[in-house]
Amino acid sequence: MLLCNPSAGGRWRELADILDSDEARYARRILTDSIEDIGPALADLGRSTHLVCIYGGDGTIYRILDHMCRGSLPSGLNLAFIGGGTMNVTSTWCGMTKNPGANFREVVRGHRSGQLLMREAPLLEVRQGNNVHWGFIFGIGPIIRILNEYENGPKGKAAALSLLAKSASAIFSKRPAYYERLLQELRCDITMDGERLPYDRYSAVFCNIHGRLNPGVTPFVKPRTRDTFYCGAYAVNRREFILMMPFTIRGRLPMDPKSLLKPVSTWKQIALSYLGKGSFPVDPRYVNETARSFVVDAPDEEVYTIDGEIIQSTGEPITVTLGPELKLAVSSTVGLGSTMRLAADVTSVLGPRLKS
Repeated sequence: MLLCNPSAGGRWRELADILDSDEARYARRILTDSIEDIGPALADLGRSTHLVCIYGGDGTIYRILDHMCRGSLPSGLNLAFIGGGTMNVTSTWCGMTKNPGANFREVVRGHRSGQLLMREAPLLEVRQGNNVHWGFIFGIGPIIRILNEYENGPKGKAAALSLLAKSASAIFSKRPAYYERLLQELRCDITMDGERLPYDRYSAVFCNIHGRLNPGVTPFVKPRTRDTFYCGAYAVNRREFILMMPFTIRGRLPMDPKSLLKPVSTWKQIALSYLGKGSFPVDPRYVNETARSFVVDAPDEEVYTIDGEIIQSTGEPITVTLGPELKLAVSSTVGLGSTMRLAADVTSVLGPRLKS
């Protein structure tokens, strides 16, 4: 089955490339008029379906997985995230780094030849009161408030840059006042694997399965085991968080200055941050761990996110644990670095031509 959300990313030419391909003849095609039509489309999923190719970004994937987990997944069902949305963090993690048409053709050929590579991966289960959701990324706090502001306002690069400029101004000058309030640290209690963290204000709180929060944002330090997920909670003020971000997004955590020196300024911490991932003790305010359970009690917070989708909070504690496992199609180059993957892609294209 080929399940398409044409509104994802607005890339109609990419979608036409998929639908006009020879491989599309082997797939039952379902195009939804809107994201809300995904539920009825999945209700018609037959037991004979073994592979579902999904055209859409992280938001589309979230909606599909959320509907699937509420029903009963057919046994032996495989999923392929071929990209096509505005944000394609999960599909990139699966190695689907080409354009959606090329990803689709590669997946179908692998499926028909029996050579399609699969990866088992769990979902996060996010529970708040009677509400349960599933996805790969959970986040709450100032960054999510800004994301919510973007989702409720004008879209596009110009709007995003304007929002970024206003946010930066609010952090360092407290103007505009509206954005200054949006970027206040999250007040909450966090319990990780049954132990409460000794802080009550955070600039960033997130949980994750595949180790990526955005393209180029891989902040996690410890390897994830089969029964754990990544989690982070940075109990620092917003200015320090922004200044340290170029390092933390790459998993470079600042060292604890109290372990060797007297307390130092944020600027000196930046200079020392390259040492924080080695043998030096890490600043304990930067909680970056793996866990089996993560509970956030933030009664005053209005929203949180799963895979970029904004969800209204009820004010009750939010509990994150591991959810059901999925079988995901992955590219044969998924384990390679970006340079080696590019070389492999070029070889796959030029190799047959050179032989002919």
